Amino acid sequence: MRWAGFLLVALLFAGGCSGGSSSSARPAATSSAQATRPSAAPQPAQATPAPQLPAYYVESLRARPYPGGKLQVAEEVTCHGYSRCLPGVHTYRMSWPSNGQTMTGLISMPEGAGPFPVVVVNHGFIPPERYGEGQDSLLFAEPMAQHGFIAVAPHWPGYLGSGPAPADLPAIVGQTVTALDLVSSLSSLPQADTRKIAFVGHSNGGGVSEIAMVVDPRIKAVVLHAPVSTDMAQNAHKWWLSRPESLAALGTPESNPEGYRHLSPRNYLQANQAPVLIVQGTADHTIPRDWTEATYSALQASGVQSRVAWIDGADHDLVGPNLADAVSLQEDWIRKALGV
Repeated sequence: MRWAGFLLVALLFAGGCSGGSSSSARPAATSSAQATRPSAAPQPAQATPAPQLPAYYVESLRARPYPGGKLQVAEEVTCHGYSRCLPGVHTYRMSWPSNGQTMTGLISMPEGAGPFPVVVVNHGFIPPERYGEGQDSLLFAEPMAQHGFIAVAPHWPGYLGSGPAPADLPAIVGQTVTALDLVSSLSSLPQADTRKIAFVGHSNGGGVSEIAMVVDPRIKAVVLHAPVSTDMAQNAHKWWLSRPESLAALGTPESNPEGYRHLSPRNYLQANQAPVLIVQGTADHTIPRDWTEATYSALQASGVQSRVAWIDGADHDLVGPNLADAVSLQEDWIRKALGV
Protein backbone atom coordinates (compact mmCIF):
# COMPACT_ATOMS: atom_id res chain seq x y z
CA MET A 1 0.00 0.00 0.00
CA ARG A 2 2.87 2.32 0.77
CA TRP A 3 4.36 1.60 -2.69
CA ALA A 4 1.01 2.11 -4.34
CA GLY A 5 0.53 5.48 -2.65
CA PHE A 6 4.00 6.58 -3.53
CA LEU A 7 3.50 5.65 -7.16
CA LEU A 8 0.21 7.57 -7.28
CA VAL A 9 1.84 10.74 -5.94
CA ALA A 10 4.68 10.44 -8.47
CA LEU A 11 2.28 10.13 -11.37
CA LEU A 12 0.23 13.15 -10.23
CA PHE A 13 3.40 15.28 -9.91
CA ALA A 14 4.56 14.34 -13.41
CA GLY A 15 1.15 15.21 -14.91
CA GLY A 16 1.06 18.59 -13.18
CA CYS A 17 4.48 19.56 -14.55
CA SER A 18 3.54 18.44 -18.04
CA GLY A 19 0.31 20.51 -17.96
CA GLY A 20 2.23 23.67 -16.92
CA SER A 21 4.28 23.54 -20.10
CA SER A 22 1.29 23.17 -22.46
CA SER A 23 1.08 25.65 -25.36
CA SER A 24 -2.57 26.23 -24.64
CA ALA A 25 -1.61 28.03 -21.45
CA ARG A 26 1.03 30.36 -22.98
CA PRO A 27 0.19 34.03 -23.53
CA ALA A 28 -0.08 35.04 -27.21
CA ALA A 29 3.17 36.40 -28.65
CA THR A 30 3.18 40.09 -29.62
CA SER A 31 5.17 41.13 -32.71
CA SER A 32 7.77 43.85 -32.33
CA ALA A 33 5.92 45.94 -34.92
CA GLN A 34 2.76 45.85 -32.85
CA ALA A 35 4.63 46.66 -29.67
CA THR A 36 6.34 49.80 -31.03
CA ARG A 37 3.61 51.23 -33.30
CA PRO A 38 2.56 54.63 -31.84
CA SER A 39 -1.08 55.45 -31.50
CA ALA A 40 -2.33 58.06 -33.98
CA ALA A 41 -2.13 61.56 -32.46
CA PRO A 42 -5.25 63.73 -32.78
CA GLN A 43 -4.82 66.32 -35.53
CA PRO A 44 -5.55 69.97 -34.61
CA ALA A 45 -8.39 71.60 -36.44
CA GLN A 46 -7.21 73.85 -39.26
CA ALA A 47 -7.91 77.48 -38.27
CA THR A 48 -9.65 79.49 -40.99
CA PRO A 49 -7.79 82.78 -41.40
CA ALA A 50 -9.95 85.83 -40.85
CA PRO A 51 -10.60 87.62 -44.15
CA GLN A 52 -8.50 90.73 -44.59
CA LEU A 53 -10.53 93.93 -44.50
CA PRO A 54 -10.34 96.18 -47.54
CA ALA A 55 -7.62 98.81 -47.26
CA TYR A 56 -10.13 101.70 -47.45
CA TYR A 57 -12.14 100.66 -44.37
CA VAL A 58 -11.75 103.00 -41.41
CA GLU A 59 -10.64 99.97 -39.37
CA SER A 60 -7.84 99.33 -41.88
CA LEU A 61 -6.83 102.98 -41.96
CA ARG A 62 -6.60 102.99 -38.15
CA ALA A 63 -4.28 99.97 -38.26
CA ARG A 64 -2.20 101.23 -41.19
CA PRO A 65 1.28 102.64 -40.42
CA TYR A 66 2.04 106.20 -41.47
CA PRO A 67 5.83 106.34 -41.38
CA GLY A 68 6.27 109.59 -43.27
CA GLY A 69 9.88 110.67 -43.47
CA LYS A 70 12.00 113.74 -43.97
CA LEU A 71 10.05 116.92 -44.70
CA GLN A 72 12.07 118.88 -47.25
CA VAL A 73 11.60 122.66 -47.47
CA ALA A 74 12.62 124.16 -50.82
CA GLU A 75 12.36 127.52 -52.56
CA GLU A 76 10.17 130.36 -51.33
CA VAL A 77 7.03 131.30 -53.29
CA THR A 78 5.72 134.13 -51.10
CA CYS A 79 3.70 136.66 -53.15
CA HIS A 80 3.54 134.30 -56.15
CA GLY A 81 0.55 132.38 -57.48
CA TYR A 82 -2.12 132.02 -54.80
CA SER A 83 0.09 133.37 -52.01
CA ARG A 84 -1.63 136.29 -50.30
CA CYS A 85 1.62 138.13 -49.58
CA LEU A 86 0.81 138.68 -45.91
CA PRO A 87 3.34 140.51 -43.73
CA GLY A 88 5.44 138.21 -41.55
CA VAL A 89 4.59 135.08 -43.58
CA HIS A 90 7.01 133.04 -45.67
CA THR A 91 5.59 130.33 -47.93
CA TYR A 92 7.85 127.65 -49.40
CA ARG A 93 7.53 124.57 -51.54
CA MET A 94 7.85 121.34 -49.58
CA SER A 95 7.98 117.60 -50.19
CA TRP A 96 7.72 114.43 -48.08
CA PRO A 97 7.50 110.67 -48.72
CA SER A 98 4.28 108.65 -48.77
CA ASN A 99 3.85 105.06 -49.98
CA GLY A 100 7.21 105.12 -51.70
CA GLN A 101 6.30 108.27 -53.63
CA THR A 102 7.39 111.89 -53.28
CA MET A 103 4.49 114.20 -52.45
CA THR A 104 4.51 117.96 -52.85
CA GLY A 105 2.82 120.97 -51.28
CA LEU A 106 3.35 124.34 -49.66
CA ILE A 107 4.36 125.31 -46.15
CA SER A 108 3.67 128.73 -44.67
CA MET A 109 5.92 129.70 -41.77
CA PRO A 110 5.74 132.49 -39.21
CA GLU A 111 8.89 134.36 -38.28
CA GLY A 112 10.75 132.98 -35.25
CA ALA A 113 12.20 129.73 -33.99
CA GLY A 114 9.05 128.17 -32.60
CA PRO A 115 7.95 125.59 -31.75
CA PHE A 116 4.65 126.50 -33.42
CA PRO A 117 1.36 124.57 -33.54
CA VAL A 118 0.57 123.12 -36.97
CA VAL A 119 -2.48 123.38 -39.22
CA VAL A 120 -2.90 120.95 -42.13
CA VAL A 121 -5.06 122.61 -44.81
CA ASN A 122 -6.80 120.28 -47.29
CA HIS A 123 -8.04 121.90 -50.49
CA GLY A 124 -11.27 121.06 -52.28
CA PHE A 125 -11.70 119.21 -55.55
CA ILE A 126 -10.19 120.92 -58.57
CA PRO A 127 -9.31 118.86 -61.66
CA PRO A 128 -5.53 118.30 -61.68
CA GLU A 129 -5.11 119.99 -65.06
CA ARG A 130 -6.74 123.17 -63.71
CA TYR A 131 -5.20 123.18 -60.25
CA GLY A 132 -2.87 126.05 -59.36
CA GLU A 133 -0.22 125.92 -56.65
CA GLY A 134 -1.88 126.74 -53.33
CA GLN A 135 -5.35 127.10 -54.83
CA ASP A 136 -8.14 126.77 -52.25
CA SER A 137 -5.61 126.24 -49.44
CA LEU A 138 -3.37 129.26 -48.94
CA LEU A 139 -6.41 131.46 -48.30
CA PHE A 140 -6.97 129.40 -45.11
CA ALA A 141 -3.27 128.71 -44.44
CA GLU A 142 -1.34 131.96 -44.67
CA PRO A 143 -3.52 133.89 -42.19
CA MET A 144 -2.75 131.16 -39.64
CA ALA A 145 0.98 131.54 -40.29
CA GLN A 146 0.62 135.28 -39.78
CA HIS A 147 -0.74 134.52 -36.31
CA GLY A 148 1.88 132.07 -35.08
CA PHE A 149 1.02 128.73 -36.70
CA ILE A 150 2.85 126.58 -39.23
CA ALA A 151 0.38 125.83 -42.03
CA VAL A 152 1.02 122.98 -44.48
CA ALA A 153 -1.04 122.58 -47.63
CA PRO A 154 -0.55 119.28 -49.49
CA HIS A 155 -1.00 118.85 -53.23
CA TRP A 156 -2.93 115.63 -53.69
CA PRO A 157 -1.59 112.52 -55.44
CA GLY A 158 -1.17 113.30 -59.12
CA TYR A 159 -1.16 117.09 -58.55
CA LEU A 160 1.87 119.30 -59.35
CA GLY A 161 4.57 116.67 -59.01
CA SER A 162 2.98 114.54 -56.31
CA GLY A 163 3.29 110.83 -57.03
CA PRO A 164 0.26 108.57 -57.54
CA ALA A 165 -1.82 107.15 -54.72
CA PRO A 166 -2.05 103.37 -54.15
CA ALA A 167 -4.16 101.91 -56.95
CA ASP A 168 -6.44 100.02 -54.55
CA LEU A 169 -7.58 103.13 -52.68
CA PRO A 170 -10.41 105.49 -53.64
CA ALA A 171 -9.12 108.99 -54.38
CA ILE A 172 -10.33 110.52 -51.13
CA VAL A 173 -8.65 107.75 -49.11
CA GLY A 174 -5.36 108.16 -50.98
CA GLN A 175 -5.52 111.85 -50.17
CA THR A 176 -6.10 111.05 -46.50
CA VAL A 177 -3.13 108.67 -46.38
CA THR A 178 -0.95 111.36 -47.97
CA ALA A 179 -2.03 113.89 -45.33
CA LEU A 180 -1.35 111.49 -42.45
CA ASP A 181 2.12 110.68 -43.79
CA LEU A 182 2.66 114.45 -43.85
CA VAL A 183 1.69 114.58 -40.17
CA SER A 184 4.31 111.92 -39.43
CA SER A 185 6.91 113.89 -41.37
CA LEU A 186 6.39 117.01 -39.26
CA SER A 187 8.63 115.55 -36.56
CA SER A 188 11.61 116.29 -38.82
CA LEU A 189 10.78 120.01 -38.75
CA PRO A 190 12.37 121.61 -35.65
CA GLN A 191 9.91 124.53 -35.61
CA ALA A 192 6.83 122.26 -35.44
CA ASP A 193 5.05 121.42 -32.20
CA THR A 194 3.72 117.98 -33.15
CA ARG A 195 1.64 117.76 -29.96
CA LYS A 196 -0.66 120.47 -31.35
CA ILE A 197 -2.00 119.59 -34.78
CA ALA A 198 -5.24 120.79 -36.38
CA PHE A 199 -6.90 119.80 -39.65
CA VAL A 200 -8.76 122.28 -41.85
CA GLY A 201 -10.58 121.32 -45.03
CA HIS A 202 -12.81 122.96 -47.61
CA SER A 203 -15.42 120.98 -49.54
CA ASN A 204 -13.76 117.68 -50.61
CA GLY A 205 -10.84 118.66 -48.39
CA GLY A 206 -13.42 118.65 -45.61
CA GLY A 207 -14.12 115.03 -46.51
CA VAL A 208 -10.40 114.23 -46.21
CA SER A 209 -10.40 115.89 -42.80
CA GLU A 210 -13.56 113.99 -41.78
CA ILE A 211 -11.87 110.65 -42.48
CA ALA A 212 -8.60 111.73 -40.85
CA MET A 213 -10.32 112.88 -37.67
CA VAL A 214 -11.83 109.43 -37.00
CA VAL A 215 -8.59 107.63 -37.90
CA ASP A 216 -5.73 109.53 -36.26
CA PRO A 217 -5.74 110.65 -32.60
CA ARG A 218 -2.82 112.99 -33.28
CA ILE A 219 -5.37 115.44 -34.69
CA LYS A 220 -6.51 117.68 -31.83
CA ALA A 221 -8.79 120.18 -33.61
CA VAL A 222 -10.84 120.17 -36.83
CA VAL A 223 -12.45 122.94 -38.89
CA LEU A 224 -14.62 121.95 -41.85
CA HIS A 225 -15.52 124.68 -44.35
CA ALA A 226 -18.63 123.68 -46.35
CA PRO A 227 -17.62 120.00 -46.14
CA VAL A 228 -18.92 117.06 -48.14
CA SER A 229 -21.13 114.55 -46.36
CA THR A 230 -19.92 112.22 -43.62
CA ASP A 231 -22.07 109.60 -45.41
CA MET A 232 -19.79 108.71 -48.32
CA ALA A 233 -22.61 107.17 -50.37
CA GLN A 234 -24.14 110.65 -50.71
CA ASN A 235 -20.87 111.99 -52.08
CA ALA A 236 -20.65 109.11 -54.54
CA HIS A 237 -24.13 109.73 -55.90
CA LYS A 238 -23.54 113.47 -56.24
CA TRP A 239 -19.99 113.43 -57.70
CA TRP A 240 -17.89 110.29 -57.61
CA LEU A 241 -19.95 108.12 -59.95
CA SER A 242 -19.25 110.58 -62.75
CA ARG A 243 -15.52 109.98 -62.15
CA PRO A 244 -15.41 106.17 -61.82
CA GLU A 245 -11.61 106.18 -61.83
CA SER A 246 -11.77 107.85 -58.41
CA LEU A 247 -13.59 104.87 -56.89
CA ALA A 248 -10.94 102.16 -57.38
CA ALA A 249 -11.95 98.99 -55.49
CA LEU A 250 -14.77 100.78 -53.65
CA GLY A 251 -17.23 100.55 -56.52
CA THR A 252 -20.72 101.99 -56.28
CA PRO A 253 -22.95 102.30 -53.20
CA GLU A 254 -25.36 99.79 -54.76
CA SER A 255 -22.68 97.18 -55.45
CA ASN A 256 -20.81 97.69 -52.18
CA PRO A 257 -23.04 99.13 -49.44
CA GLU A 258 -20.90 97.54 -46.72
CA GLY A 259 -17.78 99.21 -48.10
CA TYR A 260 -19.43 102.63 -47.97
CA ARG A 261 -20.62 101.99 -44.43
CA HIS A 262 -17.06 101.20 -43.33
CA LEU A 263 -15.69 104.31 -45.06
CA SER A 264 -18.27 106.79 -43.76
CA PRO A 265 -16.88 108.82 -40.82
CA ARG A 266 -20.40 109.26 -39.45
CA ASN A 267 -20.28 105.65 -38.28
CA TYR A 268 -17.03 106.11 -36.33
CA LEU A 269 -17.55 109.30 -34.33
CA GLN A 270 -16.42 109.07 -30.71
CA ALA A 271 -16.75 111.43 -27.78
CA ASN A 272 -12.99 111.55 -27.17
CA GLN A 273 -12.05 112.73 -30.66
CA ALA A 274 -10.96 116.22 -31.69
CA PRO A 275 -13.49 119.08 -31.38
CA VAL A 276 -15.14 119.93 -34.72
CA LEU A 277 -16.31 123.28 -36.09
CA ILE A 278 -18.36 123.40 -39.31
CA VAL A 279 -18.48 126.72 -41.18
CA GLN A 280 -20.94 127.10 -44.04
CA GLY A 281 -22.75 129.80 -45.94
CA THR A 282 -26.53 130.01 -45.94
CA ALA A 283 -26.42 130.44 -49.75
CA ASP A 284 -24.18 127.43 -50.45
CA HIS A 285 -25.32 125.95 -53.79
CA THR A 286 -22.92 122.97 -53.67
CA ILE A 287 -23.31 121.35 -50.26
CA PRO A 288 -26.94 120.73 -49.20
CA ARG A 289 -27.77 122.23 -45.84
CA ASP A 290 -29.38 118.99 -44.67
CA TRP A 291 -26.05 117.17 -45.18
CA THR A 292 -24.34 119.55 -42.80
CA GLU A 293 -27.18 119.39 -40.29
CA ALA A 294 -27.04 115.56 -40.40
CA THR A 295 -23.29 115.60 -39.77
CA TYR A 296 -23.73 118.03 -36.88
CA SER A 297 -26.52 115.90 -35.38
CA ALA A 298 -24.28 112.83 -35.58
CA LEU A 299 -21.42 114.69 -33.89
CA GLN A 300 -23.71 115.83 -31.10
CA ALA A 301 -25.25 112.38 -30.64
CA SER A 302 -21.76 110.88 -30.34
CA GLY A 303 -20.71 113.39 -27.70
CA VAL A 304 -18.13 115.14 -29.90
CA GLN A 305 -17.57 118.77 -28.95
CA SER A 306 -18.93 120.51 -32.04
CA ARG A 307 -20.55 123.62 -33.47
CA VAL A 308 -22.00 124.84 -36.76
CA ALA A 309 -21.43 128.48 -37.73
CA TRP A 310 -23.67 129.70 -40.56
CA ILE A 311 -22.40 132.73 -42.49
CA ASP A 312 -25.38 134.69 -43.76
CA GLY A 313 -25.47 134.99 -47.55
CA ALA A 314 -22.17 133.18 -48.16
CA ASP A 315 -21.88 130.71 -51.04
CA HIS A 316 -19.69 127.62 -51.31
CA ASP A 317 -16.55 129.54 -52.25
CA LEU A 318 -15.99 131.82 -49.30
CA VAL A 319 -14.69 135.15 -50.56
CA GLY A 320 -14.21 138.71 -49.34
CA PRO A 321 -15.78 139.48 -45.95
CA ASN A 322 -17.19 135.95 -45.81
CA LEU A 323 -13.68 134.51 -46.03
CA ALA A 324 -12.47 136.86 -43.30
CA ASP A 325 -15.31 135.67 -41.05
CA ALA A 326 -14.55 132.02 -41.81
CA VAL A 327 -10.84 132.39 -41.07
CA SER A 328 -11.56 134.25 -37.83
CA LEU A 329 -13.93 131.49 -36.69
CA GLN A 330 -11.32 128.90 -37.71
CA GLU A 331 -8.51 130.50 -35.71
CA ASP A 332 -10.61 130.99 -32.59
CA TRP A 333 -11.76 127.38 -32.61
CA ILE A 334 -8.27 125.96 -33.14
CA ARG A 335 -6.73 128.16 -30.44
CA LYS A 336 -9.26 127.03 -27.89
CA ALA A 337 -8.98 123.35 -28.84
CA LEU A 338 -5.17 123.37 -28.80
CA GLY A 339 -4.88 125.65 -25.80
CA VAL A 340 -2.68 128.24 -27.54
